[in-house]
Amino acid sequence: MTLYSPDGPNQIDLTQPHLHALVIGVGDYPHLMGGAGHPAVSNFGLQQLTTTRLTAIRVVEWLAASYRNPTCSIGSIELLLSPAEQLTRSDQTQVAIEVSSMKNIKDAFERWRVRCNAQQGNMAFFYFAGHGISTASQYLLAADFGDPNLGNLWANCIDFDGLRVGMRANAADTQLFFVDACREKPIDALIQLNPNGDHLCSSGLFDQVAASAAYYAAADGRQAYGPATDITFFCTAVLEALQGAGAINKGGKWTVDTFTLSNAIGQIIGSLAKVNKQPLSCNPDPDGIPAAVHFPSAAIVRVAIGCQSIQANAEAEIRLQRLAVSLLSPPGDPRPWTGRVEPGDWDIQMTFQNFPAVARRETMLPPVFELEESV
Repeated sequence: MTLYSPDGPNQIDLTQPHLHALVIGVGDYPHLMGGAGHPAVSNFGLQQLTTTRLTAIRVVEWLAASYRNPTCSIGSIELLLSPAEQLTRSDQTQVAIEVSSMKNIKDAFERWRVRCNAQQGNMAFFYFAGHGISTASQYLLAADFGDPNLGNLWANCIDFDGLRVGMRANAADTQLFFVDACREKPIDALIQLNPNGDHLCSSGLFDQVAASAAYYAAADGRQAYGPATDITFFCTAVLEALQGAGAINKGGKWTVDTFTLSNAIGQIIGSLAKVNKQPLSCNPDPDGIPAAVHFPSAAIVRVAIGCQSIQANAEAEIRLQRLAVSLLSPPGDPRPWTGRVEPGDWDIQMTFQNFPAVARRETMLPPVFELEESV
C-alpha cells in the first residue's frame, strides 16, 4: 500500500518526473529459525531479524521529510514490513502496512515499476532490508521464504541480479538499488541444483537507463550487521551520505550524486567498522553517468576522534571549536568520540590527567575525518 505521496496516496502524479520509492523491511520469517510457522526444509542457519523493520521505517521517514531534488521531487513511497503493522502518514492518518510476503512484494513491485516507467526523468528508488543469500545470483528473501507447503524452496525470494537487469528496460533513467542484506554463501545453498528466485520483471530490447547504481551492505560472501535495537550500520552510512557526507559543491549547490554517494558510503562504513569493532564491508556498484540524487542544505563530515592508549581514552576531555560552535566530550564518554560537523577548519583540544595536553587545527572535509592521537 502506498504510504506517502504529496497529494495523497490515491493521487500520484505521473505527468512529471518524480522519485518513486519501494521500501521493503523483513524481520519476521515464520519458516526460519525462531519463527512461529512450520519450519523450512532448509533454513541455511538464518534466524529472525530485529534491525530491518526499523531500517525500512527510517528510510521512509527520511524520504518523506528530508529528500530534496527540485527536478525530481517525491512522487510516491510504497512500504512493506514484516511483521505487518499500522503506521501514521505525514497527514496523521493511520495506514495498515502490508506484510512483506512474496505475493505482496510482487504486487507492490508491479505498481512501482509502472510508476517509474511513466517518465524518463523519473528516479527509481528500491531499498530492501532483510535476509540475503548469494550463490550464482544475489537472492533477497521474502517473509514467507521457506514455506514447506511449496515444492520450490526458492519460490519466495527475489533474484536481485535479474531484477536490476530487468529494470534496464524501464523508462526511469536514474535507478538506485540498496541491498541491505547479507551476501554469504552457505554451503547448503551452494549445493542446491537450481536456485531460481523471481526477477519480478524481464529485460527488453531497449536500454534507456543513464545511471543504474546498486549499493550493497556487504561484499560478496560477507555478512551485513546492525545493532539489535537500531537501524543497520549500512542504513546509517546511506542516510549520513545523503544528508551531506556524500555532497560535493556543483555550481554553488551541495549535491549528492550516484558516484559521490558510493564513495561516502564506503568511507563511512570503514569508520563505523573501527568505532563499533565489527567486520563491516560494503560494495557500492554505480554505473553509467553521475546522476544527481539529493541536494542537502549543507555538507557534513563524520568525525571520529580518540587516542591510541586505553588510559588516554579514559582520561581525555575532547573539545572541538569552530567560530561560535563548541562541542565538548567529557572523560568517560565512548571513544573514539563520533559526531557530524560542518566542513572547514576546526580547533581540537584534548586534555588529560596524566598526559600532556594536545592542541591542533585540522581541516575536516566530507565524508569522514578520523584522528587517533598518539598518546
